[in-house]
Amino acid sequence: MSNPYTLVFGQPPIELVERTAQAEKIISEYCAQRPSNYINLVTGVRGSGKTVFITEIAKRLKTKKEWIVINLNPQRDLLISLASKLDSNNVLHRIFKEAQINLQAFGIGIGIKGVPPITDIEEALIQMLKSIKKHNKRVLITIDEVTNSRDMRIFASSYQIFLREDLPVFLIMTGLYKNIDNLKNADGMTFLERAPRIFLAPLDKKVIASKYIETLKLKQDEAVRLAELTMGYSFAFQTIGYFMWEYPKDVKKALANAKDYLFEFAYWKIWSELSKQDKVVVKAIAKVKTGEIYKIREELDYTSNQFNPYRNRLLKAGIITGPEDGIVKLCLPWFDEFCQIAE
Repeated sequence: MSNPYTLVFGQPPIELVERTAQAEKIISEYCAQRPSNYINLVTGVRGSGKTVFITEIAKRLKTKKEWIVINLNPQRDLLISLASKLDSNNVLHRIFKEAQINLQAFGIGIGIKGVPPITDIEEALIQMLKSIKKHNKRVLITIDEVTNSRDMRIFASSYQIFLREDLPVFLIMTGLYKNIDNLKNADGMTFLERAPRIFLAPLDKKVIASKYIETLKLKQDEAVRLAELTMGYSFAFQTIGYFMWEYPKDVKKALANAKDYLFEFAYWKIWSELSKQDKVVVKAIAKVKTGEIYKIREELDYTSNQFNPYRNRLLKAGIITGPEDGIVKLCLPWFDEFCQIAE
């Protein structure tokens, strides 16, 4: 058997800890006869499993005959891509042809004799989605790692029109907290303020331990110890599992490799995305092992008003956690050690 864990970001691993409750809530909402919600924003720190989460939802909906699932690349023209991918579906292509929707102006499909091509992509999509609705189908669009780009703002504005037209198009977007926040605060994006934001919390460490027992054939106490080391961080679950599979008789070597891998391929990127002052605050939190806020403020020489904005931002970014009043702690494994070498 090959290694059931993966070191590749975004690649669905063989072994994963599913977020069943969160996924089921979205699927139930979208499949309701009269949906109460059409859009979800998924946030979390890098490596928290955002891509895997929406991939699993898309996979489940794809098995239902009334659903069409479209995955869009945020670096491309999203409206053209959406029209092209819808038309590339054999069933939908026939539906659009019967409806005499001519997409030739966008380089999609072939011309329809006697029918002038539609020249506005938004209007073309409205007609396509109306045809889909007539055939009792629904469309799920997934967009991974969104940013506040021009193409994304144009797409979001058009999507808002699709909703106003009562069209059966549903959306799940993932992104870092700051990127989604920037998009939501852009001009004309106020409708995103009402969209539910799903924060991917740490994985259940009991489930992680069970997975390690099953796949790595570990004893209960060793599996629990490794699960605690992951701190519920999805990428650490995969990384520790991967190297334990590779070095089953050398736990020390496996963990050293896992730590080095996390530093190089996750933490340096996370660190680079923090502001200069965020880094100063994170280093102070790492230094105060008890996590007591008043001691952290003393370390920084900050008042409560000075500290609170950084605390709130780092909580929302998934860098720290506040397990109880007056306490904040780092929530990534070995991140306190990483802070000692980071500049």
